[in-house]
Amino acid sequence: MEGRRRRAGRWLRSRRAVPTALVVAVLLVAAGTLLYDVVAVRAGGQARPWRRELSEQLATRHLDDPWVLGIAGGAVVLGLLLLWLAFARGLRGWLALEPRGAAIHRTAVAALIARRAQQRADVHSWQVKVGRRRTRVTLAGTTDAAGAERELRAELARIPLAAPHRLDVRTKPVHARHHRRELAELEPPR
Repeated sequence: MEGRRRRAGRWLRSRRAVPTALVVAVLLVAAGTLLYDVVAVRAGGQARPWRRELSEQLATRHLDDPWVLGIAGGAVVLGLLLLWLAFARGLRGWLALEPRGAAIHRTAVAALIARRAQQRADVHSWQVKVGRRRTRVTLAGTTDAAGAERELRAELARIPLAAPHRLDVRTKPVHARHHRRELAELEPPR
């Protein structure tokens, strides 16, 4: 059961996963072929005909040659593709849910936990940070730490997360001089 739940977190696949895999496969094959040829030459063998031809073409062609410009354009397109893959929005902000393919955003989980925390009368302020495997909650006020943690765990258990998720609840007292300012910063319940 535990192994199935660990694999469940990998159900989500970004749109960039397939192009990334293809680009990596092409680059690995090209780099491996070139490395094999270089090692063969260093070991005393002959360079492959394609490498000798490529070296000769690079030495004799001018920069304004259509072949050189085409290869340079292809390198630019490949570079832009790699930049897009690097900066494209992934799925790191999402958590997989138990029905395969469903997901919930981490901010939504944080909002659910924060709403449960603000329902307690003895909590004056709260901070919720939801990570990929752990949620950290800091509560300020005169709250009972064990009771607050029990309620927040129950709220987190209502979300059918596919992978195990840890909840860390910390409490800190409210100082009298900051009490009024923190109460003014509370969000109204929605």
